[in-house]
Amino acid sequence: MVQFNEIRGFLFDLNGILTDSWIYHSQAWKQIADKLNIKWTPQLEEEIKGRSRLDTLDIILSSMGYKDKYTKAEKIQLAQEKNNVYQTLIDKMSPADRLPGIMQFLEQLTSQGYRMAIASASENAPKEIEKLQLTNYFPNIVDITKIEHNKPAPDVYLKAAEMLGLTANQCVGIDDGEVGIESINQAGAISIGIGDLQVLKAADINFASTKDLTLANIQHNWNDHHA
Repeated sequence: MVQFNEIRGFLFDLNGILTDSWIYHSQAWKQIADKLNIKWTPQLEEEIKGRSRLDTLDIILSSMGYKDKYTKAEKIQLAQEKNNVYQTLIDKMSPADRLPGIMQFLEQLTSQGYRMAIASASENAPKEIEKLQLTNYFPNIVDITKIEHNKPAPDVYLKAAEMLGLTANQCVGIDDGEVGIESINQAGAISIGIGDLQVLKAADINFASTKDLTLANIQHNWNDHHA
């Protein structure tokens, strides 16, 4: 069993952890759904969290039985349309969009010598990190276009650990999506879920908000988990 003092790295999802850019993803996907006359529901919105662009589009299309209605080329075009909308929306992103408690947590990790990487399913992660002015903390960002299998497969978190020169079991992964927690667990890292406990019940440790992210809180929950 890994001890807390053996942890060397922290692997971060981006949307819902460092910033709430999910609202922009949701708005962009809803525009595509509206264009295709597909009903947008809270359940559909939850189901697509943390997935790749084409996987997300397939889920949206499948909700109306349309998955086989479009060719691969048409799906790629729709996914690109979504990304164009999203790019426009995130142009206004700034450090003001950082989530509560995140700066204090990043400073704490830095001062304690932990290594950090971004393990996001988004191709836009480098642009978002730049807009949030967090580049100094995250020189290591997984290039999702070079990952064979996106979340819930473990690849992105395994790659993030590798970029830090660590094994996954030396790392903590932090995610707000069900598929993200599955990805962390499959990679063999310790998983922290931020958000709804019922949705993220597979996480090793759960916090309601990013405000709860402190090393003291993590160690306290770790000790409870491993008691």
